[in-house]
Amino acid sequence: MLPTSLAGPTLNWFKNLASGSSASFQDLRDKFISQYYRNKRPAKDVSSLYTMKQHEDERFQAFLTRFNLVKSIVMECHPSTAVQAFKLAMNRRTPYHTSLVVNTPKTIDELNEKADGFVRLEEEEAANARKTSIIST
Repeated sequence: MLPTSLAGPTLNWFKNLASGSSASFQDLRDKFISQYYRNKRPAKDVSSLYTMKQHEDERFQAFLTRFNLVKSIVMECHPSTAVQAFKLAMNRRTPYHTSLVVNTPKTIDELNEKADGFVRLEEEEAANARKTSIIST
């Protein structure tokens, strides 16, 4: 039944195993883990959030995506800790930073919800800048 649940590169890996190379299902499982364990992202601790910084020329949405990616592999991080790390990491000259200081979200979900508005604002400002440059040329 196992081959019917595999697809793509994993199915190719399975098909390329030498016939009789696994003496048991546990042996096959061990080979599978050995093959694909390298693809697993290593877990990080909360200090990795505190070492992040938004680059001067980095758009807010790109930074938010990068922060959430790192946050997703951090082990055991309290929501308020993640929010605090985000506040420290972001560019302080943005309207979103000011908004976070005035009204700090309690969870990452609240932070992301609030961030959506600023992402839309950033996108609109970029679109307006493109329109202005087209008109002026």
